[in-house]
Amino acid sequence: MDQAQIKNLLDSQRTYFLSGATLDVDFRIEQLLKLKASFVKYEPQIIEAVKKDMGRNEMETYLIELNWVLDELNNTIKNLKDWAQEQHVQTPAIFMENESIIKPEPLGTVFILSAWNFANWQVFGPLVGAIAAGNTAVVKPSSDSPACGEVINEIVETTFSPNYIKCILGDVELVNRVLEERFDLLFFTGSPRVGKIIQAAASKHLTPTILELGGKSPAIVDETADLEKAAKRIVRAKLFNTGQICVSVDHVYVHSSIKEKFITLCKKYMVEFYGEDASQSEDYGFIINQRNYERLVGLMNNSGTLVFGGQSDASKRYIAPAILDNVTEDDLIMQEEIFGPIMPVLTFDSIDELVALQKTKEKPLALYFFSKDKKSQDLVITHTSAGGVTINDCMIHAASKYLPFGGVGNSGMGNYVGEASFKTFTHFKPIMVAVDNDSIDDSLNYPPYAGKLEKLKLFSENAD
Repeated sequence: MDQAQIKNLLDSQRTYFLSGATLDVDFRIEQLLKLKASFVKYEPQIIEAVKKDMGRNEMETYLIELNWVLDELNNTIKNLKDWAQEQHVQTPAIFMENESIIKPEPLGTVFILSAWNFANWQVFGPLVGAIAAGNTAVVKPSSDSPACGEVINEIVETTFSPNYIKCILGDVELVNRVLEERFDLLFFTGSPRVGKIIQAAASKHLTPTILELGGKSPAIVDETADLEKAAKRIVRAKLFNTGQICVSVDHVYVHSSIKEKFITLCKKYMVEFYGEDASQSEDYGFIINQRNYERLVGLMNNSGTLVFGGQSDASKRYIAPAILDNVTEDDLIMQEEIFGPIMPVLTFDSIDELVALQKTKEKPLALYFFSKDKKSQDLVITHTSAGGVTINDCMIHAASKYLPFGGVGNSGMGNYVGEASFKTFTHFKPIMVAVDNDSIDDSLNYPPYAGKLEKLKLFSENAD
């Protein structure tokens, strides 16, 4: 797709948007119902594509992609008419009997770029919000998950006309060409490094951006925690999708008094979940590409002490679940998001000192704290910052349609899921309608102002 074709596509989408076709809420619901039908129809192809791209098992694909997208669709279809209603709000007394309204309106034409690890959710999750809000959209799956990209393209192509919703496939050069054009919103899921590039490109047109990024999301386990549950839940989160998930546990801080027992339990659950040889497990996948495989092996071989697993096979892009002990903050693996099945274990003696350490770091996408101590829970929740927090479990805050999902600081900006998605793709337009009432004394509004200031002050003090 060359620059002229991209421009023609966006011109056609803007023309369709300006026709007003997407303003009707019933029309939007009809489009969401069509998307739902197509998504259900293509479920077998989605499962097969994910397996081809990264070897993920069907259960995990259903949990994170199929179930999440369908839940998002159902929730939005059910609630959209309420979300889209204009609101009548209070008017300041100084404006007398005027009427104040907040009217939701669509932004226009939006560009949604997904990462490769959960391509279906990262395309269709935000797209549900874009459609619900009344926008037209261009979506771009990552070229690192080509099988998923082909299925996504087929779903979009067979469900919508290109002047309304269009999927494009290609490499970074295509993305760069598309970013030359002006959109009304960019929605990007991926790494902070690429997020900065996206935001820089958006700044040329003053285009608002939603950045769903990542970071080094820690799990913290104190000495009061239920250690069995903590180990089991942390291992599940760490190895979900072979560790290739933005809200995965990146590394673990465990109280020094329970470290050895914690590591022993983690080893137990890694074997219980995936067997002595995870390469033979139907529930364990592989690394997305050779570049990331080599990066992960390098991190593992140059950090801490390998105390469990870590066997690797470049020909299969396979890395066994691994535990690193004796890791320090200066180790290579602590300098970047891991995004793989390697679990560094660090220790702490004081939760206050650990909280102080977290304040010196970039804000992660997620933070997990295992503790039975309510004061410690409150300390961590109040005095650390992260996109989201789960207490005594991992990742579940990101699975709720009633909670907004997103990062903060280096882990992203803006959020989505449920009503938050509708709000993200909507402009809430403030409106005031002046009442034509000759009996109202509005002389304070007009010059000459001599002798009126004291009256205005008195009026303001007693207003509302």
